[in-house]
Amino acid sequence: MATIRRRARALTAAAVAAGLVTLAGCSGGGPAETPGTDGPYTAPESDVTAEITISNWGDPADKAVYDAAIERFSEAYPNVTVKNDFTPITTWTEYVNKLVASVAAGDAPDVINIATEGFELGVYNELFAPLDGYLANDPESGPLFEAMNPTLVEGFSSDGSQYLVPNTWNSMLIYYNTRMFEEAGIERPADDWTWDDFVEIAEQLTTGSGEDKVYGFGLPYFNFGLMPWLYTSSASTMSDDLSEPTMSDPATVEAIEWVRDLVVERGVAPQPKGADPYQLFPAGKVAMTGAGHWLVGPFEDAGFTDYDVLPWPRNTEQTTVWGGGGFAISGTSENPDLAWELIKALASEETQKDWATAGAAVPSMEVAAMSEEFAKFPARADLYYRSIGSARPVPAPTVFNTLEPAFMRAMDKIMAGADVETELAKADDEVRDALADQ
Repeated sequence: MATIRRRARALTAAAVAAGLVTLAGCSGGGPAETPGTDGPYTAPESDVTAEITISNWGDPADKAVYDAAIERFSEAYPNVTVKNDFTPITTWTEYVNKLVASVAAGDAPDVINIATEGFELGVYNELFAPLDGYLANDPESGPLFEAMNPTLVEGFSSDGSQYLVPNTWNSMLIYYNTRMFEEAGIERPADDWTWDDFVEIAEQLTTGSGEDKVYGFGLPYFNFGLMPWLYTSSASTMSDDLSEPTMSDPATVEAIEWVRDLVVERGVAPQPKGADPYQLFPAGKVAMTGAGHWLVGPFEDAGFTDYDVLPWPRNTEQTTVWGGGGFAISGTSENPDLAWELIKALASEETQKDWATAGAAVPSMEVAAMSEEFAKFPARADLYYRSIGSARPVPAPTVFNTLEPAFMRAMDKIMAGADVETELAKADDEVRDALADQ
């Protein structure tokens, strides 16, 4: 099957925070100044000569979208050289290491493309210049931000200041095999289905034994993929203000016990280590799994169409998790106005429609995300965008580099038979110590 685009974002996001800690040590200086604050904003003259750099990442399809946006920018500013410092998205570590090396060498980018997992730490370490001046004084900023989903906009603000312009995003939905459901006589569940409904269906679809075993569900076994089980149970790994770890809270413990029992008690899901649900699902070895829009392209490439999507089943509340990327102006940029003009091109409606055609992640503008091009498949493709209405951002504190590996180490031990409460308490202690050391 084709490589799953964007999956590296969720699986290795800890590297973002780890790299940003190093980056903070390299950057030095005080808080970034707020550009664009000197009265009404006037864009730079079209004949200005300069060079600006983007710290960017993605795959070849992403690069094509960015290159088209840069070309549109260059039509307005033909004498400005744009260096797209592009890292193929193999791992976040590779991307952040390049960013760190650039800053350490005194060659910081003008524009930074970063994800939710690195946002709070970037703000904490003053990597980004506030965009408030442009929002207040550039008349083009109003239509741009009004077209963006407000949840995404708010997710990239902090302490009343806007730091990033949303780019693309993903949430977690349940994928189900329509052929397997039909053959088992199972109708599509209602959008407000429950954990009990989910288990009942998963049990019906778990059949066979040994090599012929088919499971009802394949666990998306990474921090982002597990988070909906916590959120739908009114739990989380962190407090709402990201100041305290909450993995040992009773609601979190109960949710993790329930997830563990899908494997060890109910037997409706295989042990997650070595069982890639994104391979097993199109092969008909698991009837359901969880993912974002990033599976649609690879499934299309493989000719697999026997699937649709559902909201995450609810326990105490109906919700899911979201995470996305956005563009910031570096706090050290010598050309912030040009960087802002480039960001507007990178985030424009035309670029958003290009994202809809590329199809990897969900565009931030409804006009693109609900377009016929983007929502053509599967049948309920509207849920990719509509899920943001009740979704919560992935919990990403300034010590995310400690949180994610601590949580997943706890999960590994829990799945191997260790006590849930004990292991989650250990993870809490790790995060609490890291917060205290800041």
